[in-house]
Order: sequence, then structure tokens, then C-alpha cells
Amino acid sequence: MKKPFVTVILPTYNNQSTLNECLKGLCDQDYKNYEILLIDGNSTDRTLDIAKKYKVKIINNPHRVEERARILGIKNSKGELLCFIDADNIILEKDWLKKMVVPFEDKEIICSDTYYFSSRKQDNLITRYCSLIGGDDPLAVYFGLHDRYNYFKKDWTGFKYYKEKKKGYLKIKLDKKGVPAMGSNGFLFRKETLTKIKYEPFIHTDIVYKLADKGYFAKVNLGIIHLQGDSKDFFNKKIRRIKRRISGEINLEHNYGVSKKKMLHVLIYLLTGVPFYDTIKGYVKKPDSAWFFHPIATYLVFFIYSFYIIKNKLKNE
Repeated sequence: MKKPFVTVILPTYNNQSTLNECLKGLCDQDYKNYEILLIDGNSTDRTLDIAKKYKVKIINNPHRVEERARILGIKNSKGELLCFIDADNIILEKDWLKKMVVPFEDKEIICSDTYYFSSRKQDNLITRYCSLIGGDDPLAVYFGLHDRYNYFKKDWTGFKYYKEKKKGYLKIKLDKKGVPAMGSNGFLFRKETLTKIKYEPFIHTDIVYKLADKGYFAKVNLGIIHLQGDSKDFFNKKIRRIKRRISGEINLEHNYGVSKKKMLHVLIYLLTGVPFYDTIKGYVKKPDSAWFFHPIATYLVFFIYSFYIIKNKLKNE
């Protein structure tokens, strides 16, 4: 059977600290039928010098914004399959791409994704912590939005889904009433599926929501490392996220089915100390000192989001 051609779309902007390891993992793949498009937003550090050491095609992104970079990647792609990788992603397995492509032998499958986030002993606390909870936002976990395996939830999402076990992956059918925050960090899909939906402006979670009823997804029994900064960077990212949402810079069409009832449930979890209990559950399941960051992260993220939402509401009154 002919192996499908894959276009890897890699947005960059001043990623000199992680790019070398990212590209090394990509270029060491056993699967050879692919190209790497590096979409750079006018980096001012050594990003482009590092990129030129590898077999990649560099495309200038005048808008810098990651979402615009992905559109440029799609429009310049040759592959029948598209793969979204971020510059802070690391692939350890040389057969990673080969295994991620396997589910597409089933014509009903339109997307494939890793089942979990990986981490190594030498990775920092935040990277290990995010791999344990299945995402980079602990509050999102309590809303069920995570899209990788969570060790105290014992599942890759909090939403309902149909699953059929296959060799090496799960064949998934999503329910549009609740679609998790999928679509990045090693996410593959058929390019032809984009002809069925509107994908500009490109917001990966909205794209996945629009594709949810177009076919099946695969959760492949593989991981990918998503490198994180320190704790200060972790919380600063949450501040930038909520500011972008409030300002309208990021305008999501899909709100993940978050309702007032769900918000009340999450508030009760926080008030009754559930994050402390989940810390213990998670540590028992997979011992790692990074678990003890969980209560701190959960309550501080809740405070950050609440502060900026209330501040914006008072400003507009």
C-alpha cells in the first residue's frame, strides 16, 4: 500500500531554546514520505540558523501569530495528511510518524492524535506536571476539556465519546455536545477534510469541533513531549490566554459545552478541596513530585481567570 505523503507544519518565533531538539526528533523519523514546513514569524534569535541545519522549507510569516502560520502551512502543503507540531514539542520514537499514519488506512478516520503527553526525568516540574494532568490548564481538566490522558481522571477527556479498540490505537467518535481542546501538539488530519468546513480564521479547537461529525478520530497509543517553561511562565501564559479571550483577539465559536451548571460543579470541587484529593490519587497512580504543584496551580489559575473576568465586567458597566 502506498504510504501517504505528510506535510508537517511547524510555526516558529524565537524558539532557539527548543527548536534543535524538536527538529532532531522530526528529522530522525523512519517514515520518509514527508516534508517539514517551518513557518517563521520573523524570529530575531538563532531560530532560523538552527532551522537551516535541517531539511526543512522555511516560509516567512509576516503576521507572527501561530494561527496565521498554520493557514500559510496548509496553503503551501503538498501532503494529503497534515501534521501540526509546535516548536516546543519533542518526539522520542523514530517510528512515531509511521504509527501516527497507520489509522488512516481506515477511510472512516479523518484525524489522529497522541493518547498522552510524555515527559522525561530531566524535564522540569511544569513539563512533568502538564504531562500528568493531560494538558497545560488544571482548571480546564475540571471542565473536562483536557485532550490527553489524565492520571487521576483515568481517561484522556472528560467528555463522552464512542470508542472501538484497534491495534495500536482507539477509534473514536466525538459527541458535538462536548468536544475537547484537541488539534495541536502532534495532531494529524486529512487535508481533504478542510474542503468540508470553513477553516479561516484558523483556531485549532474550532476546527476539531467542525470536524467532529465528519468522521472518526484515532487516539494512538503514543506520546509527545510538550516542553513548558518555569512556574512564572506557566501563570503568565494563563494571563495572556484570558486577556486574548476578553479582548476578542481569540474568538472561539465552540465553548466546549461549558454551562452555568458545569461552572457551579467546578466551583464546588474547588471549595471542597477536591484538587488536594486528586493530587493524592494521581501520585498513587504515577508517583512524581510534580503532583504537589496541582493544588497551587488549580487555585491560582482560578484566581487569575476570575480576576480578569470580573475586572473586564466592571470596566464595561
